[in-house]
Amino acid sequence: MNHVDKNRLFWLIVGVLIMMGMVVIRLFYLQVIKHEFYVDKQESQVKKIIKITTHRGVIYDRNGRPLALGEDSYSIYAQPPKIDDKLGFAKLIAPKLGVPWQEVYKTINIDYPFVWLARKAAPEIAEALRDISHPGMNIIEEEKRVYPSQALAADVLGFVGTDGGLGGLEFQYNEFLTGSSGRIVIEGDPMGRRIVGGSLDVKGRPTGFKVGVQRFEPTSFDGGHVHTTIDETLQYVAERELAKTIEWHSAKGGQVIVLDPHNGDILAMADYPTFNPNEYWEADIPVLKNSALVDVYEPGSIFKLITLAAVLEEGVYATSDILEVPETLKLSNRVIKEAHRRKADDPDKYTVQEIIENSLNVGTTLIALELGKDRFYKYMKSFGFGVPTGVELPGETAGILRSPKQWSGVDIGMMSFGQGIGVTPLQMAAAVGALVNGGELVKPRVVKYLTDAEGVSIKAVPRKVVRRVVSQGTSDAVKSVMEGVVDHGTGVIVKQRGYRLGGKTGTAQVAGSGGAGYLEGEYVASFVGMVTVDDPQVVILVSVHSPKKSIWGSSVAGPVFRELARTIIDQRNVAPKEED
Repeated sequence: MNHVDKNRLFWLIVGVLIMMGMVVIRLFYLQVIKHEFYVDKQESQVKKIIKITTHRGVIYDRNGRPLALGEDSYSIYAQPPKIDDKLGFAKLIAPKLGVPWQEVYKTINIDYPFVWLARKAAPEIAEALRDISHPGMNIIEEEKRVYPSQALAADVLGFVGTDGGLGGLEFQYNEFLTGSSGRIVIEGDPMGRRIVGGSLDVKGRPTGFKVGVQRFEPTSFDGGHVHTTIDETLQYVAERELAKTIEWHSAKGGQVIVLDPHNGDILAMADYPTFNPNEYWEADIPVLKNSALVDVYEPGSIFKLITLAAVLEEGVYATSDILEVPETLKLSNRVIKEAHRRKADDPDKYTVQEIIENSLNVGTTLIALELGKDRFYKYMKSFGFGVPTGVELPGETAGILRSPKQWSGVDIGMMSFGQGIGVTPLQMAAAVGALVNGGELVKPRVVKYLTDAEGVSIKAVPRKVVRRVVSQGTSDAVKSVMEGVVDHGTGVIVKQRGYRLGGKTGTAQVAGSGGAGYLEGEYVASFVGMVTVDDPQVVILVSVHSPKKSIWGSSVAGPVFRELARTIIDQRNVAPKEED
């Protein structure tokens, strides 16, 4: 090999080495320095993200009937910058939306990049609009909240707006009902199909754990279901009878609560006037609140049952003890008098039981004075007045219970028959529940248990005894007095042959603004009672505000109690008792 050939071979080897070096450097650059960049790029081309569409959970009554659920709906939006002929566009789609074209034109004739044309529209509207192919309009699938029974239990359920639950259980359990947003990440081809053997990952916080072919199913992120204590049948009857009474008496409003005194289950909670949660925006704002646990009122003579229980429990009097009861009683700077003037042949002496049966204000004041303000206050607190009950609903108020240090000389008398103290209907129902269940104050509940989207139980709401207030003996004595009210006292209007019912009537004056004095001609007519005395399965409280044709609890609220009692007796097949 001559010198020239050797020289060529040398440079050939050098060139090959340089090229190999360049390849090695390039590989080092790609595989080491730019490794993360190309891995991310590969994943972005192969990995596909599928958004999981979640569904809001269902709210059921105690028997599994849906009270609130979701159904498919569609929202239509426009992009005004992409619409050249806005007038023509408005006239084209307005008939399909069911609105005047001028309304559509006003909506899109702006510089905004995005406007809603319709929210939560029915499927038939979306179907009609799909025939119109326009770059400035799009349709997206959503879910619409529906209340199949219309206004039934509206104050308990609440309603759902664009931002979620805005009242009642819909608000209280909004996060649970809504579920959790999630997404599935897969390795797929350009068409979005999963590559055989490719990875699958679920991102987000599952709310349920249904196992499918590919591990988690999308429904795992759906909202959970709320199972309430509400009985749809009793709720319907309560609302029907309350509305009938309010309309007949030209009253301003009213509430009904049907409560199981043993476990605290709220079987019905009616408030009138009410609203349709499917169209909540049409209701006046004050109507949207649940007055059964928000509004405070002076309960009147139904509160005499609390006074009686305290007196009996402390041993101050027995129901058979006899007192001389004058027609009027001057207390401090106030004269206590009866709601009705006495007849000439009425007696001056009454047993404690007769005082309550005949709803005597002066007699009740006398036994309260003997009890004393400190002990009386202790029992009012113990029965749950002055604090919220803690029910699973928003907006509950505590009522008004002043310390004895703030009482005037007449307050113990006024409070003994339910004036000068502010309670909510729910507080009053719960307290009477303690009177008839053996003496235990049980926390009211409107939710029985929660399940995930697949119906698997997540959490139960257990029965909770707040405290023992009175003994079984006192409870039995109070029930006997309540039975006497119905048999031959002020509550005979609710009496039903063959059944032992007990109750108490009440007519209370309405306090003026800021608690100053009382409004002339304004009263709250109430009735509270149990079904039945020998087996108190339910407590029913009825309050009617500012009735015009009559003001008495017996004639105004009593008929509502009577119809609900009949329904419960029929529903539960309560056998009549043989008369002696």
